[in-house]
Amino acid sequence: MEKLLLDKTKVVESYLRLKNIHKVAEEFNVSLSPIKRILKESGVEITNRRYIVNDGYFDIIDTEERAYWLGFLYADGYIRERKSGNSLEVKLSVKDKDHLLLFRECIGSNHLIKESQSKVKYKDGISMSNMVHLAMYSTRLVESIKNQGFHSRKTFTIKKPKIQKEMTRHFIRGYFDGDGSFSFNPNNYTNKTQIVTASDEFKKFIIDELEGNNITIKLYSQIKLQIQNKMDNNKFYHYIYDEAKIYLKRKKEKYEKFRRYYGYNN
Repeated sequence: MEKLLLDKTKVVESYLRLKNIHKVAEEFNVSLSPIKRILKESGVEITNRRYIVNDGYFDIIDTEERAYWLGFLYADGYIRERKSGNSLEVKLSVKDKDHLLLFRECIGSNHLIKESQSKVKYKDGISMSNMVHLAMYSTRLVESIKNQGFHSRKTFTIKKPKIQKEMTRHFIRGYFDGDGSFSFNPNNYTNKTQIVTASDEFKKFIIDELEGNNITIKLYSQIKLQIQNKMDNNKFYHYIYDEAKIYLKRKKEKYEKFRRYYGYNN
């Protein structure tokens, strides 16, 4: 009876729009069986996804937003590849939950953000940190970001991103927000920008890019790049933040405090 009442074309159109057979069945007020039958007869592959994401978000890095999040993921993202499916994941401190919510919005995802605790080992013992975790299950998304140079086990082997020159500063701002820091102490006049990476090729990429913009940055250990004078820190501020629309607010605020102290107006 249900089969006679249903318009096949409208069922297919509904499924292509909703991407969920349960929602299609609800829309037509029928059980799943006739919906499945019509889609099968129409040659439509059923991929019943509860959670969605813009799978092609990283296909082309042609905007500030995409370049920024690619850089952020180079620092704080990771891939899990399993027989059951692949996922792109991010885990941050709970204090940056709003930033993770912004990323989820930008990438068009409705995957859950879960809170947990992580153990961090120190010489004197173990510390517990409150974390937020986003896992987006999509083989298509994983392949998309891998095509941009991102890969699993990237700590020592990450390479220069495959992006246009004009997108580079947005990418570096994203990476800095993930694996960078700025410290300022007016009592002893110290100010230091630090970017962490264990990849020799990636270190060279950052050094070449910043020095090409007249910003002196030096390697101070095997994994740390540092800017240690106020003039270059002010230049770095302009390099990453001028006309920027997306950034981690708490880090930008530290630079603004530093700039107010030294009276920088430009």
